Amino acid sequence: MKMTGVEQTTNVRYKYWSVAELMPKADMRELQFNRLVEQLGYLWEKSKFYQEKWQAHGFRPDMLRDMSCIQNIPILSKEEIRVSQVEDPPFGMMKILGRGPITRIALTSGTTGEPVLIPFAEDDYFGVFCEGGVRALWAAGVRKGDVVHAAYGFVPFIGLAGVYDAAEHFIGSLVVPGGAWDSSVRLNMIQKLKVTVLMGTPTYLLYLANLAREKGLDPASFDVRLVMTTGEIGKTSIPNTGVRLEKAWGATVHDFSGTQETNYISWTCEHGISHLNEDLLYFEVVDPETYEPVPAGKPGRLLVTDLVQKMHPVIRFDTGDIVEGIDTSYKCECGRTLSRFLGFRGRVDDIIKVKGVAISVSGIENILRGIPECSNNYEYLAMRDESMRDYILVRLEPLRSVPPSEWESLQKKISDSLRKAFMITIDVEVLEPGTLPVFNFKAKRFRDLRN
Repeated sequence: MKMTGVEQTTNVRYKYWSVAELMPKADMRELQFNRLVEQLGYLWEKSKFYQEKWQAHGFRPDMLRDMSCIQNIPILSKEEIRVSQVEDPPFGMMKILGRGPITRIALTSGTTGEPVLIPFAEDDYFGVFCEGGVRALWAAGVRKGDVVHAAYGFVPFIGLAGVYDAAEHFIGSLVVPGGAWDSSVRLNMIQKLKVTVLMGTPTYLLYLANLAREKGLDPASFDVRLVMTTGEIGKTSIPNTGVRLEKAWGATVHDFSGTQETNYISWTCEHGISHLNEDLLYFEVVDPETYEPVPAGKPGRLLVTDLVQKMHPVIRFDTGDIVEGIDTSYKCECGRTLSRFLGFRGRVDDIIKVKGVAISVSGIENILRGIPECSNNYEYLAMRDESMRDYILVRLEPLRSVPPSEWESLQKKISDSLRKAFMITIDVEVLEPGTLPVFNFKAKRFRDLRN
C-alpha cells in the first residue's frame, strides 16, 4: 500500500477516513523515511535557518541512511523559534520563502514564554493540518448529519479551528460558530440548535456543565452525544476527567491532541484507544535529560518531526511534553495499524521530583477527579520549606454541596489517596468555594514557588 501525497489518502465511503490508518508497519516505515528524505532535501535548499543550524552541528541531508540517523539531526527548541521571530519578524524560521500566500495564522498560547506566530499556506492548512484533525472527528463518529460546536473564543488557537473547518469542509456537518458568546448564551444555543457534537478543553466543558446545573438545567438531557476535548490533557491520560465529562453531558467522550507548531498528534478510536498520525509526523520518545532514545512503550520527552507540511516544517521539535510512551506493536480491535499513544504526564516544567518520585499534574488531577466531593477547581504548588526541603501543596475547592463540617475529613481522604498513589506525603489544603480562579479555556494549575 503506497502513498506519495496526503491528497491521495482520503476516502470517506468507509469506516476509516484515511488508508494510512490501515498501512502495514513496513509500508508505514518506508513512507516515513521517504517523506523525511524529501523534507530534509527541501529544507536544505529552501531554509537558511536549517542549513546554518545543521551545518553548525555537522549534519547534511545525505547523511540520512535510515530512520535511526535522525538522531544525528540537532533538536529544535521553541526558544530557537522565538529568537528567529525576534531577529526576522514576524515569522522568522516558521515561513519558508516562496511558499505563500499565507491564508491562515495561528498563535501559541504563550504558557511557556512569548507566543509563537505560525503561518499556513492554503494547501498546508486544508491539505495537511485539517487532514490530521478530520481523522479524530471521523473515528469518533462525527458525520454529515451532526450539529457541531467548538466552544472557544475567536482567537488564533488552531487546535479547535482546524477541527472546526474539517467538520464543515471535509465531513459536511453543520458547524455552529460562537466565538464571542459568553457561557450563558453558549448554553442556550447548544440547547436551541440541538448541538450533537461539543468540542472544547476539558476545563471549559466541565465548567459549562456546572454552569448549566447552577441554572437548573441538566446538561445530560441535551442532545449532545459526543464530547471531544483538546488543548489540555484529556481522557487518555486522565481517565477520571473522561468519567466526569461523560456523567456531566451524558455523552461519549473522545480526546485528540497536537501541537500548533506541527499538527494533530493523536486521537481516540471507537474503543477509546489513542492512535498516532504516523504518516504525517514522526515521533521520538527520548530521555528527558540525555535525549537518548528510550525503549518502545516507555515514558520520556516527546520530539515531533513534520513529514509533509512545507510552510513551516519543524524537525525534531522538542514539544516540552513528558509522555507515557508509544506502543508500536499494539493491535487495536478497531483494525487500525497506527501505533498506540499511551498519553501525557504533563509539561516538563509541570513535573517535579520529591524524594525521588516524579509528580505530575495529570497524576494529581486523576486522583482529585476520582473523588466525588472535589470540584474541578484546584492548583498544584511546588514549595520549599525553611530547611530547603521541596514539597508539594495541593489546594482545592470542594463542591458547594459539601458542608464545612466535612472539609477536614475530605482533606484526609485526599491526602490518603495521594499518598497511596505516589507513596509520599503531599500536603492538601481545602479552600472555600470561589477562592481559586475559574478558567474558561486552558487552565494553568501548576505554580513553582520554590524560587
